[in-house]
Amino acid sequence: MTSLPHALDKQWTIYWEREYSTAIAPERLKLDFHPHRPMMSNLSLLEQRELAASGYKVIPDDCGPVRFVGNYGWLIRSPVDCRIRRTATGIQWQAPPILPEERLLGYKSFSGTYVDTILNSGYAKLCCGIRFYYPKQIGIMLKDIPNHFYHFPKRTFSVWEGIKTQEYKLTPNLYDFLPDYDAFVTNVLLQLEKFTTIMRGDPIAIVIPVMLPKQFHLEELPSSHP
Repeated sequence: MTSLPHALDKQWTIYWEREYSTAIAPERLKLDFHPHRPMMSNLSLLEQRELAASGYKVIPDDCGPVRFVGNYGWLIRSPVDCRIRRTATGIQWQAPPILPEERLLGYKSFSGTYVDTILNSGYAKLCCGIRFYYPKQIGIMLKDIPNHFYHFPKRTFSVWEGIKTQEYKLTPNLYDFLPDYDAFVTNVLLQLEKFTTIMRGDPIAIVIPVMLPKQFHLEELPSSHP
C-alpha cells in the first residue's frame, strides 16, 4: 500500500453547519460500557487464569476493538419528535413541518416535514439537519450506530449505510473559500421493524471519514516459509 502511509500523515479538517435551527450539533460517539470490568489485555496470563477460575464471564465489550468502535465517529441525533409506521398503503408518519424560519440554508424536504418517504419505496427518510463539508481526497460515510442491538436493544429501526463520493454531487458546496470540498447532508434512510417513535435527541446514526478504494489496494505478503 504505497500511498496509504503518506495519506495517513495528512490531517484534514471537516466542517459542519446546521440546515435547520432545530438540528443538534454532532458530538463524539461515546457508548456506555462496563468500566469497572478489568480489560483482559491489561492482565498477565496468570491473572487471566485466576479471573477465569473465579467465575468471571467474558462479554463482547471486554474486547478492545469493540470498546474503541463505541467511541468512533460523530453522533447524529434526531432534531424533532416523530412517529413512523407502515400501513397497507405504505409509510405514514406524524412529524412536525419544517417551518420557514427554521430553514437556515433554504433546504426543504419532499413533503415539507422532517420525515419523507423515498419515492413511495416504503422507506422513511429522517432529515437530521446537519451539513458536512469534507475534502475531496476522502469520503464521508453515514452508518448505523455500531452494535446497536447491544446498546439499544429496544430500537425498532435500522439505518441504511452509505458513502458519499465525488460522483454523487446533489448537495452543493455553498462556500468559495472551500474550493476542494464536497458537501454531505445527514438525511438518514430508516429500515422499520415495527411502529417507531423517535424523540428529539435520540441517537440515530454516526458519520465518519473514510478512504476511498482508489486510495489503497490489497496485497498479500510473500510467504516467509520455504
